[in-house]
Amino acid sequence: MSNHTILTIGAFIVLTTILQNFYRLLGNTGDDIAGAQDMILATTIATSYLEMAQGLAFDEVTDTSSLALGNAAALTAPYALGRDDADEDSVHKFDDFDDFHRFSIERTATGTNRRFATSFAVSYVNPSDVSQTSTTRTFLKRIDLTTWRSYPPSEGSPLDTLRLSLVMGYFHFD
Repeated sequence: MSNHTILTIGAFIVLTTILQNFYRLLGNTGDDIAGAQDMILATTIATSYLEMAQGLAFDEVTDTSSLALGNAAALTAPYALGRDDADEDSVHKFDDFDDFHRFSIERTATGTNRRFATSFAVSYVNPSDVSQTSTTRTFLKRIDLTTWRSYPPSEGSPLDTLRLSLVMGYFHFD
């Protein structure tokens, strides 16, 4: 075997190694971009739900009354938070903030085949520390939502989960 043949084989080995590393890096970058796009979609979906929740009445009692409520005891009991009846089977039929409690929804993002699931929890919170839930009625409620990509299934890596919270207070201005 001549020196030229050995040099040619060596050059092919180096070139093959460089190309393999390049394509592996390119593939990892594509996965990173897809993951970032998933989180952008999840954030958009979650923000839409939070905006929808903000547009609703604080409580079932405050939805039907234009009078100021001065006693938190008149609000929905903590164990009764959630949808008021079976007809409220869609976020578009909700009339107050706590209707989201124990609700889950799955939607396909527009323009893609990716589906995202979101689950909600609503609770009263301690006015002194909104990170603490309260077992009694207060004039503050917090919605916690969790959003993740449910389809297509993740291969080899865990799915990113987005968790957001929003605190809503009841104040009446005359």
